[in-house]
Amino acid sequence: MTTALNDVIVAYVADHPTSRVPVDGLLRHATAADPTLVGDPTARTRLAAVLASLAEAGAVMLPKARSGWDDRTRPPLPLWVGKTTKPRRARATPARRVWPQALEAAAAIATRPDEYQLLDKIAIWLRNNADAEPVPLEERSLEVLDDEKALAIETTKRLFTTGALTLDLLACYPTPVPFPSQHVPGVGPTRLLVAENNATFHSLLQTARHLNPAVRPDLHIGWGCGNQFPTSITAVTLLDPAPTALYYVGDLDAAGLRIAASAAATANAHKLPPLRPATALYEWLLAHGVPRPDRSNPGIIDPSTLVAWAPEHLRSPISQLLLGRERIAQETLGLRELRTNLELLVEAVG
Repeated sequence: MTTALNDVIVAYVADHPTSRVPVDGLLRHATAADPTLVGDPTARTRLAAVLASLAEAGAVMLPKARSGWDDRTRPPLPLWVGKTTKPRRARATPARRVWPQALEAAAAIATRPDEYQLLDKIAIWLRNNADAEPVPLEERSLEVLDDEKALAIETTKRLFTTGALTLDLLACYPTPVPFPSQHVPGVGPTRLLVAENNATFHSLLQTARHLNPAVRPDLHIGWGCGNQFPTSITAVTLLDPAPTALYYVGDLDAAGLRIAASAAATANAHKLPPLRPATALYEWLLAHGVPRPDRSNPGIIDPSTLVAWAPEHLRSPISQLLLGRERIAQETLGLRELRTNLELLVEAVG
């Protein structure tokens, strides 16, 4: 894993147009390439160790001044990394060869030996697999490159990022990371209700199971696993029966609203049903919750971008909460309150 993350970071830094590479963009890129970083409490420690190792090896430069570091959270991470200056080597001119038509665009861009080696392997595979059935990316990676993780790394490099190579060409696809869910049979169209946190997932599930089956909505109850949900929401396509509507409830704080807005954007990009707020549950939280300090809110946010996902009548009270740097935890609406107000769950997905 560490070697793969090294490769992802080195490739990103090498392809970046400036000599100083902002770490926030690098981290977004690394998280997209390695979804196991999402929601992993050790992710920051892992990334710090990789950057320190690369700096020691001379692959990147780290800031020397304290102002170049973000030390608000441990361990500290640099705000940027610098490219190292290495003497240019004379580039060997590869022997001219004729590539399959499907690889001509990539061959026109390729200049490095590793890129030509990749194209060679793909060319052999294409020749022997004219009508390949689409399979998960890792399976194709093992077949073509003899390494189940190699193709995911290659997709972060320029032959793929320019569109010269595609996963469609290799008849494979990235598999969504599934989120935990339980189906509770009921009446009407199937819906999905996802909770940001584990405790709320269990309370919603128990409440749904206690509803009268004659009036209970047909529901999947899901746990979004915190900030992993903007990635794992694509696993909605794995649910059976397929939901026709998606609802979400999370903490009323800056972090919780970022998760919701990002997951909604992912759903839209993948042509899933729109991700809607479980409005009845948010209304209850605003009416009965006790605001507490919000450590996820640095106080320099624009509330309008976070509350845009919420229904219009809730945007003002949520904005006031954010501007006050306060939060209401979703666990405020616990099992006892849900069982006392059974209609809330029905209204939330109505």
